[in-house]
Amino acid sequence: SDRDRHAGVRIALALAENPCDEVWQRREKARILRKFRRIAQTKRSADLLADRRPDYQEVLLGLQFWLWVDDARVEHPLTDAVRAALDPDRRGDVVRHGALCLGESSHMVNDIRIRSPRGRAQFVAPCERGFLTMPVWTDYRLGGRPVVQSFEIRGLESVGAEPPQDCWIAVGPR
Repeated sequence: SDRDRHAGVRIALALAENPCDEVWQRREKARILRKFRRIAQTKRSADLLADRRPDYQEVLLGLQFWLWVDDARVEHPLTDAVRAALDPDRRGDVVRHGALCLGESSHMVNDIRIRSPRGRAQFVAPCERGFLTMPVWTDYRLGGRPVVQSFEIRGLESVGAEPPQDCWIAVGPR
């Protein structure tokens, strides 16, 4: 598929410090209610309504972050497509569907800018025992199941042109 051509891209992510907040780690949150169904694979005769319950998610609002993209190891550069999408004269060259979001459609992005990183931030780093799990790929050959990975959020560090080497996240099937 079209998205498979970007498998192997590496990204790095850092949550920017917001100096306007005294306690900037305590961000405003939104609570989302979703229906959640938990049906065991072996329960073919399960009552679909009996195994349904509410599921709440918290979404942080007003986050600013730095994102690095390393596509040097892939045949089709993702950075070219991103730059084209942000250029008003080349926007029409990029075909996409839906709104820009981070993961789920409720995680909307307000603004994107290409800038040199500066200030301090908390890097998101792959970590086997990390408390945060996020999808890094959706494998549609396996029924659309997400490939998830564990991460930790580090303490504040100065942000430079390149992220720390152990903060790169490989995007693609495992």
